[in-house]
Amino acid sequence: MLKRRHHEAKDLELTTLLNILIVLVAFLLLSAVFSKVTIQELNMPPQGGGGTPVAKPPVTIEVIIRKDALEIGDGKLVTDTIPKVGQEYDIKELSKRLKLLKDNNMDKKDVILLVEPDVDYATMISVMDGVKFVSFVTANDKKRTITLFPNVTVGDAP
Repeated sequence: MLKRRHHEAKDLELTTLLNILIVLVAFLLLSAVFSKVTIQELNMPPQGGGGTPVAKPPVTIEVIIRKDALEIGDGKLVTDTIPKVGQEYDIKELSKRLKLLKDNNMDKKDVILLVEPDVDYATMISVMDGVKFVSFVTANDKKRTITLFPNVTVGDAP
C-alpha cells in the first residue's frame, strides 16, 4: 500500500518582499522630480463690435518675435527692430525701448505679443517677462523694477 504524505501548508515568507518594497518606495521618492508650476495670465484679442466711440484712438503696441529679431510695431508698421545678440534675444534692450513707449503713454497697460510658429515656449515666456517688467539700477545703486505692460495678449505673427 502506498502511503500518502500530508504536507502541511507553509506560511508565506513576506519579509523579503516587504524589504524590497520599502527600498523601492524610498528610491522613487528620492528620484521624483518636484516641479514648480507657474501660471501666465493671457488675454484674448477683443472681438470687433459696437462699442461707444472713443474721442482719442487708442495707442497700439505690438511686440513681434521673429526667428532672427524682435520687432516693435504700432499695429500698422514696424517702428523698431532689435536683432539677436548671438543666439539670444536682447530682452534688456526690448525692455528699455518699451520703457520709452510707456513714458509717452503712462495710462497704457496692454500690449500685443505676436509669435512666429518656430519660436519655442521658453523664449515666448522670457520675452513676455521683458514686456511686463523692466529692471534697472538707480543713481544710488539700488535695483528697481517697474511694471510696464501687465496685460499681454498673445497671437500669431503675420
